[in-house]
Amino acid sequence: MNSLEQAEQSTRAPFEETHFPVSYWAERWGFSVKTVREWFRDEYGPGVLRQPNLGRRSKRDYTTLMISPSAAARIYAARTTKELIH
Repeated sequence: MNSLEQAEQSTRAPFEETHFPVSYWAERWGFSVKTVREWFRDEYGPGVLRQPNLGRRSKRDYTTLMISPSAAARIYAARTTKELIH
C-alpha cells in the first residue's frame, strides 16, 4: 500500500471503512472470540455493524458483528488502558 492509499484510508468515515469479523480482531489481538464479542456487546458507535441473521430455523437468532479499524482501535485503547490501571 503506498502513502496515498494509506492517507485516503485514514481519512475515511467509519461507514466507508472496511469492516472485519470478530474472529479477525481476536486473532490479531491474541484474545478469544468470546472476549472480543464481550468488549463490543454494548458498543453501538460508529464503525460497528450488526446484521441480524433472520429466518434461521433455530430457537435463537444470531447477529453478525463487523468492526472497522477505527472502532477497533477506539475500543482496544479504552479496554487495555482500563486493564493496565487496575
